[in-house]
Amino acid sequence: MQRNIPLDQVGQWSRAIAAAATANSPEELASRFACGARALIDSDLTYVGIYRREGASVTIDAGGIDRWNRDYDAHLFRLDPFFQTFLETQRDFLLPLAVFDPTAFRRSPYYRDFYEPSESVDEITGVFNLDRRTAAFVTFLRMRGKATFGTAELDAVQAVGEATRVVLDRLHGLWYGQEASDTAGRRFALLSRREREIAELLLCGGCAKSISRRLAISPGTVRNHIKKIYPKLGVHSQVELLALARDGEVAALHGSLPADDPRPDAVLKAQNLGVAGMHDE
Repeated sequence: MQRNIPLDQVGQWSRAIAAAATANSPEELASRFACGARALIDSDLTYVGIYRREGASVTIDAGGIDRWNRDYDAHLFRLDPFFQTFLETQRDFLLPLAVFDPTAFRRSPYYRDFYEPSESVDEITGVFNLDRRTAAFVTFLRMRGKATFGTAELDAVQAVGEATRVVLDRLHGLWYGQEASDTAGRRFALLSRREREIAELLLCGGCAKSISRRLAISPGTVRNHIKKIYPKLGVHSQVELLALARDGEVAALHGSLPADDPRPDAVLKAQNLGVAGMHDE
């Protein structure tokens, strides 16, 4: 831990980290973590987010929409030397901006288009790999008018690296769940009312024959609907449909069936297990 930090500041950091680790949304986590960072190293701004080797970065807004975050995630992240370092290595790192050539940095398009206009003057950024394609990052930022970070601040951030990783693991879980739910919701919204009814019954373990009886239509009509449902949802089978709905928490389908539709315990158990009760006919 950084020397000469008062015990009350250490306590603020510890409480903020504990609160961030139990947050229920990426935005809540970002806000709580930022409070701890201010106590630890007097960071003007603290950002957390997700880097992907394929796809855009995702920076979490801690206090409402941040236009600099949106500009960064839209395209500028690719110019960031920290992101470029992430692409070049599979190793975790926690580095100050000073490791990069200052003259080259100030001449770079990234400095011209993002760093200087946003009034940023210095940062310490950590990147923690979560799998081969994804990492979580944290950036501690100092703004114009403040001194750059010193060795003491870098030592402090490095000392709490493991606690930071725990929080970023939590961030990834929250973000992934939110992303999966949004994706499932967008896909299910493409279905007609009848297709949504049939998809709901498929999720309950139904087959063409049982669904036809439930909806008073022929099994052939059910199969024709299923042939349209699967491509719209990007799945190829009933098991894949269940996996999509489970990741998206099935929120998009609630309310499709009449209120008197029974949901037996055995059906719910099969749904929770993932594959039990699945059949084609």
